[in-house]
Amino acid sequence: MRVNVNKRSSTKAERRFFEILKRNHIPFQFRNKIAGREVDFIIDKIAIEIGNHSQDTKKNKCILEGGYSLLFISNQELRDFPADVQKHLLENWIKNGKNTN
Repeated sequence: MRVNVNKRSSTKAERRFFEILKRNHIPFQFRNKIAGREVDFIIDKIAIEIGNHSQDTKKNKCILEGGYSLLFISNQELRDFPADVQKHLLENWIKNGKNTN
């Protein structure tokens, strides 16, 4: 399945994160729903939100109750420290394309 992550369908930070996933051959879903709530990225059972917006506690609760782990990455982290984001993702969340949680 081809994922459309372009300027019209995503933010610059989302595109930066997409490039990390693509470069590391990590399969993902983009803008899918968990319990009726849209999530930026899903990798296995990890829901990943990208942005500078405040967190929606009801949405986060639905995600966690759905059996997903929740990872929030700010725009600033992706802009200023993309290598650190990649390292953290690979070392703490993803092992050989599989969720470690």
